[in-house]
Amino acid sequence: MENQKIYYKALASCMQNAYVFFFTLGIYFVYIPWNLERLDLVETDLGLWLFIFGIVNLITNQFTGRIIVPKIGTKNIIMVGTTLVALCPYLLVTVNSYASFILVAIPFGAAIGFILPSNQTQISNIENKTNKIYTPMYQAFFSAGSLSGALMAAYVIRKDIDPQLTFGVMAILILLSVVFIYFFGLPKKEDTNDPITKFAFPKRRVLIFGILLMFNFATIGIIIDWSSLWLTKDLLAPLFLGGLVIVFFNAGEIVARLSASSFIKYLGEKVVGGYLSVIGSSILFICILTSNLYFIIPALVIFGLFTANFGAIVIRQAIKVSADSISLTVSNITTLGFSGFIFGPAIVGYTAQYLGLTFNMYVLCTVWGFNGICLVYLMRKKTKNYR
Repeated sequence: MENQKIYYKALASCMQNAYVFFFTLGIYFVYIPWNLERLDLVETDLGLWLFIFGIVNLITNQFTGRIIVPKIGTKNIIMVGTTLVALCPYLLVTVNSYASFILVAIPFGAAIGFILPSNQTQISNIENKTNKIYTPMYQAFFSAGSLSGALMAAYVIRKDIDPQLTFGVMAILILLSVVFIYFFGLPKKEDTNDPITKFAFPKRRVLIFGILLMFNFATIGIIIDWSSLWLTKDLLAPLFLGGLVIVFFNAGEIVARLSASSFIKYLGEKVVGGYLSVIGSSILFICILTSNLYFIIPALVIFGLFTANFGAIVIRQAIKVSADSISLTVSNITTLGFSGFIFGPAIVGYTAQYLGLTFNMYVLCTVWGFNGICLVYLMRKKTKNYR
């Protein structure tokens, strides 16, 4: 019973940390055009920033899982990363030169490399000890944070509040999150007790799941970054409706992730992670063919609802088949997944310019549907191997 209380406190610590971080990120995403204009930068400058951010993140992911977590534990490195995150968005809206803007990508990428795999390691460790499912609920706080952050950004922009003040307040809130982690985070005695591991290429069984996550991350920008423009430009939707597309998608995701434990209990991980992804992608693909907003908008909700738990199931399956420790497996699979953010945006931007936004939406449905089929195949293969 005492252990259960410790686990609940640690889960609350991880989830509030994820929410506060994505809430801040959701606000900053809205300010990106303003910040580029303020610094007289263009899209290629942002692309370079994202590239440096991604490379630093990948390197830090590996160091975190192989060296840092075994040395100081997940709780301590999450606090270090969260402290860095408190400063980075504020720096982005206060720096006054191109060089300073680019340099912020280094601590920001490192901070995310500290936080996300360590939080996921804690969640997976608790799942392993309690035989319960918490990863989808943890990821629901990603969606809830980014959605409420975007809504908060709309409010502060409407009220003409100085961005430096906005992100100064957010820095304080994030530092309060560090205090929460200090008191409620998973104690060392319940943390992973993994040895330091040499750098090596992920084993094939983990590599396959990592590639699925990579393609998922590489294409998610199509719906997050481009779908609003697609609705208003290609389908001539009203501006307010185009802006609400992320709300519809995130709403479906939040419901699915909060309900994931029940879904998995009654339907199983193969259905929730695989078959539903195929069905959701197929429904959206067919509705896009109609070019009818009355079909497409509900389909976006269904798409978010049916595909939301794919990533969580992939991580859980990778941990089940891996012979490595939880922290190392999470590090490897998140490194592979986040590598999609390095090449994905460039390819998506190129195809949007030369092949069209509607083409990208078809690609999104095809890739995510194919990912679902691959996940079903891998889970069937794993089941046969265990017989």
